[in-house]
Amino acid sequence: MLTAKRPFGSAKFLPLVLGACVACNWHTSDAKLERNFMKHEVEFNALLAQVNADVRLGMLRSDSLSYANHLFEKPIEMSKVEGAGLSKERLDWYQQQMQNLGISQINRGDSEIGLRVDQGSISNGDSYKGYRYSTTPPKGRTLTSLDGYKLSPQDMVPGGYIVYKPIKGNWYLYLFVNN
Repeated sequence: MLTAKRPFGSAKFLPLVLGACVACNWHTSDAKLERNFMKHEVEFNALLAQVNADVRLGMLRSDSLSYANHLFEKPIEMSKVEGAGLSKERLDWYQQQMQNLGISQINRGDSEIGLRVDQGSISNGDSYKGYRYSTTPPKGRTLTSLDGYKLSPQDMVPGGYIVYKPIKGNWYLYLFVNN
């Protein structure tokens, strides 16, 4: 139980503290993510090809799966997942690739694939960092570094703030901070 007094006498200070933590190196560094990408570029592109080919995949992480407009949560019943069209072998392949590449979540959108590395937590201001492949230029500012990012009104999108760093072709690093 926290018994500390509220700084400045307001609960409004909390989001500022959490937002500022984004700049406190709570995320994997750009350099580490870029080295991982360059080392495993072939595997990233293979995963991208499979996710692009499987239009029914919406989201995948270790504890849940969105597939064919169905949400499956732990304990995931394979018979129901297979009934929706995803084989155990394919799911195992996705999960193995995620583990090999250091990815905690796959998100599939219409023109982009998000590969989340760092999950949101109270220690990082409920922010996420990872890789994004986009067939169109990102809708957000591109920076030379995401390390030490500080919130800026020009980076606001519905639900938070987002910035990108180009790494190769249509591949980017991204940082998303929830409001």
